[in-house]
Amino acid sequence: MQILLVGLSHKTAPLEVRESVSFLNDQLPSALGALKEKVGECVILSTCNRAEIYAITDNTIKTAPLIRDFVADFHGLNKEIVSPHFYEYDGADAVQHLFRVAGGLDSMIVGESQILGQVRDALSSASDGQTVQVSTLGLFHSAIQTGRRVREETAVGRNPLSISYAGVKLAQRTLGKLESSRVLLIGAGEAGRLVASALRTAGVADVMVANRTEERAQELAEFLGGRTVPFSEIENSLSQADIAISATDSPSFVITEDMVGRAFADGRESPMFLFDLAVPRDIDPDVATMRGVNLFNIDDLSAIAEENLEERKRAAVEAEKVVDDELAKFMKWWDTLDVMPTIRALRKQAEDIRQKEMTRATVKLEGLSEEQMGAVDALTRSIVNRLLHDPTSSLKQGADNARLLAARDLFKLWESE
Repeated sequence: MQILLVGLSHKTAPLEVRESVSFLNDQLPSALGALKEKVGECVILSTCNRAEIYAITDNTIKTAPLIRDFVADFHGLNKEIVSPHFYEYDGADAVQHLFRVAGGLDSMIVGESQILGQVRDALSSASDGQTVQVSTLGLFHSAIQTGRRVREETAVGRNPLSISYAGVKLAQRTLGKLESSRVLLIGAGEAGRLVASALRTAGVADVMVANRTEERAQELAEFLGGRTVPFSEIENSLSQADIAISATDSPSFVITEDMVGRAFADGRESPMFLFDLAVPRDIDPDVATMRGVNLFNIDDLSAIAEENLEERKRAAVEAEKVVDDELAKFMKWWDTLDVMPTIRALRKQAEDIRQKEMTRATVKLEGLSEEQMGAVDALTRSIVNRLLHDPTSSLKQGADNARLLAARDLFKLWESE
């Protein structure tokens, strides 16, 4: 069995392609269910900068096009338009890629902090959908362990940036100091919370929070010392805002061109900063053509990423060593998965023989006490374990097909299947 990755990211696809293949939270259950029918064991990792599918297969050449077609069909897209943006990795290359993703080393902003939680959420969704087994559980648990080590043991984890923090930095560059700005924050999820922390650090005091769930909006507003506004009143709040940052999971635009137009209809002269953190986008891109409006999306962070790149590249050298270390550990474990059925069959065969011989010997040992019989039983178990120790260790250390076939033939393990 092989690990197969088929996906696309900010490195291979523009924003309009990424948002077209993004799997929203409420789409994941049906997507995982449909994908499981086609490829079996699988995990979908969908973020603002990537859509990746991890599968376990015995035929990567056959399975890869099935996954590409599934992505296009699920989203109703032309396969020829989407296919050129996909990349494919298998085996250790796929594992290394996931470990680098979890460590923030493949992100637009090297070392960004949000991705590790997204990897964890992807595994959780797959677990809920019952599309994971031992192999994918082991893969993603190892990826999460790698991400933790990168952040704990290297400089990549110090003062971690996120896309949300970078968005606030971009606002500072565009508008100057933000202390006197009035901010409308739409969405109280993870991205919204990260924006909130950054705004607080930047000194913003006047914040309005809108979220479909009033309780979560209230919690975030209290943290900021701000106030909530009903989600249905976003348009009215927009006309009062200097900055609007939107990070929802909405399948349609939350802020439209007409809404922004009406915000300027009363003769407003001050500029409006709009930052769209969402994929798919929350803000109609046509808004960018309007006078007095500064609209930025997720890809506009590339300039900030470049500023941050050199320092974090140096830190990433140590992080890559962590990835390589965890990769070696995982591949060693992965290799044992093929050999474990053989080892279990060998031990079962030996235990069956031991128990049969103990049963036959019981008649001759009739005069022994219960304690003495226990000692004989322990002795026979010890002999079996000692005899199997070297063959078992040998199989684990070099679990190639030839050695497995030889072991199964030598011990006649075919007969036990």
